Amino acid sequence: MKRGVVIAIVAAAALVVAGGATAAWLLTRPPSAEAVADAYLRALSEGDFATIQGLVGGGDSDGRQLESAFSGASGHISDYSVRLSGESDAARTARADVELGGEKAVVTFSLTQQDGRWKVADYLASLEVKTTMGDSARVGGVLVPAGEPVPLLPAVYPVTAAPQGLLVGDASAIVTNQEPVSVSLAPTLSPGAGELAQQRLDAYADDCAKPAPTVPGNCGLRVPWAADLASLDSIAFRIDTYPVVALAQDGHSFDALGGRIVATATGTTRAGAPGSFTYETDEWALRGTVTFQGDEMVLAVR
Repeated sequence: MKRGVVIAIVAAAALVVAGGATAAWLLTRPPSAEAVADAYLRALSEGDFATIQGLVGGGDSDGRQLESAFSGASGHISDYSVRLSGESDAARTARADVELGGEKAVVTFSLTQQDGRWKVADYLASLEVKTTMGDSARVGGVLVPAGEPVPLLPAVYPVTAAPQGLLVGDASAIVTNQEPVSVSLAPTLSPGAGELAQQRLDAYADDCAKPAPTVPGNCGLRVPWAADLASLDSIAFRIDTYPVVALAQDGHSFDALGGRIVATATGTTRAGAPGSFTYETDEWALRGTVTFQGDEMVLAVR
């Protein structure tokens, strides 16, 4: 009797183990293409980049920019429904009808088999920002080059002029990958641009006014020392009033006018004796061009 009991227990245990193995196989079976498609769209709707990153196949060289822009999106898809078409056992195409930014839109992507699992591919959209001032803009808070397609996840993105704080202008872009999207900015100058330009020109003027053996170039200075000296040994300056900067409305040039500067030239007179002469003007002016490069304003004095 004891032997029979033992055999029955072992057989039961074997059945339990077999059943457990079957359950484990069912639980660890890779998600279907439909399940992966739904998970991707749900992550898009929730702004969940970490989940999206786990669902997409291959590496993305713009992953950090993609994540930063997506985290700055002002809206995500909602009310989505998806249809899958079968191309082969290893590739499917998904078309999702969604709502984005209060409008009906379409998001498309592919599903491919990688190492026995379905992965999302061909999912990126693109946005091109055109601007009348500067070579860059911010999309979702990320600095991007203007005039070039920028890869993005489908979402609604705030687009603002750059450099931030110097140029003012914004737009909103509803970005899907059904077709390339473009948005145009016509920025204007902020008060901060004029303030920064004045600081930059004051510093430039200080460099112009450093003692030197000759009159410095590109400083708007004309010192008539040759009327009194046969040769110049050195020249010293004193700034009484800095030229006041005015930026052109198109942001492409500047004039800095009304500066007062005193110059003292030291050298040898025509009689061969040491001499020192002082000159002054209250019409000192600096002029040049303005460019906005990335997050910088660059002034070039002519």
